[in-house]
Amino acid sequence: MEQPQPSVGAVVMFTDANTPLTVELSQQMNIKIKDSTGAYQTIFAGTVSDIDISLDQYGDIGNIATYSITCVGVLALLNKRTAGFGGFDEELDGTRILNILTQAFLTNWYDVSPTLTWAEFPNTTTWANYDGVNLDIVNNLAANIDAGLYTLSAYTDGETNAYPLAQAAAQSGRGVLYEDNLGEIHYGDFEARVDDSFITLTANDINARGLTTAAQWSEIVNDATVTYTGGSRNARDETSIILYGQLAGSRTTTLKNADDAADQALAFVEARAYPLTYPETLSVPLHSPTVTNITRDLLIAANVSDAVTTAALPAVFGSTFNGFIEGINWQITRYTADLTLTLSQITETYPSLIWFQVPPATTWAGYTPSNTKWKDA
Repeated sequence: MEQPQPSVGAVVMFTDANTPLTVELSQQMNIKIKDSTGAYQTIFAGTVSDIDISLDQYGDIGNIATYSITCVGVLALLNKRTAGFGGFDEELDGTRILNILTQAFLTNWYDVSPTLTWAEFPNTTTWANYDGVNLDIVNNLAANIDAGLYTLSAYTDGETNAYPLAQAAAQSGRGVLYEDNLGEIHYGDFEARVDDSFITLTANDINARGLTTAAQWSEIVNDATVTYTGGSRNARDETSIILYGQLAGSRTTTLKNADDAADQALAFVEARAYPLTYPETLSVPLHSPTVTNITRDLLIAANVSDAVTTAALPAVFGSTFNGFIEGINWQITRYTADLTLTLSQITETYPSLIWFQVPPATTWAGYTPSNTKWKDA
């Protein structure tokens, strides 16, 4: 599983050419839509990164200027900051990420030039807003970051870009580092998705036209190697090797313990030893009258890592799908709101199913494959 990328928002606004809009670089911008009660809900919160202004029409009849505004999510801000000063002790993956984010977004005295004086700043500047940080990012970090499950080795490579440093910790911990729709950073450790309630999509919700999937030989891994600080550990699936040939794959981690590396190598093979066939994206037209208010409101509030289930797929896709949201794409006009979800199958995260992962309405009689047995550890 790859880590989610920073979110991007694109907004087009029109104005009279003689009436400039009040929008500035680094300004906070929120995009909202109405839920079923008519209340506005935020679906994207970001920072203005680009402003393009063009003159579409100019003359006696009317003057129209177009503002094309690009905004980036908070993970893009993380990519502009540094962390690692003084190193990090041996610690759990979530603790490492919290320490990275704290260094990146909290300004310390050593970050400030020793010759700088308050007299050089605008009179509205305070220590809290010195470097333009959205304070919600800092204030809610501890609550939004899970502690983690895997022990990472001490870090001693010095100050570096904070974004890849945090991503590496998330990958090593088998967790997910992502932004929510309010513009806050979250880290869900490996067990976080177990407790997610499923958003159920019906045939009335899904736009089935355009569904695609591909079983790819290149995605199969039946001979997996995971490196850790002290070496590497390997796992193989001999049946898959017989069927498809030996297909090796590797992951580099900052794990401290050999047992953790062995555990991740086994999970790597279990998740990738056989081809997976499911729609990588599902589209839901939220403006459609066939989408219920309950489903519409759940999807408006949905974030990366939320669980999704449906039994309304065409048979070529296996009819049913249980998995997680890995990406969210909105296409909004004045009258329409189309939501496209990028998905991963549940077995890619949890190769061995546990009860929490099975939709509550599932029965043994209807379970596929029919020879599935519950096996105690």
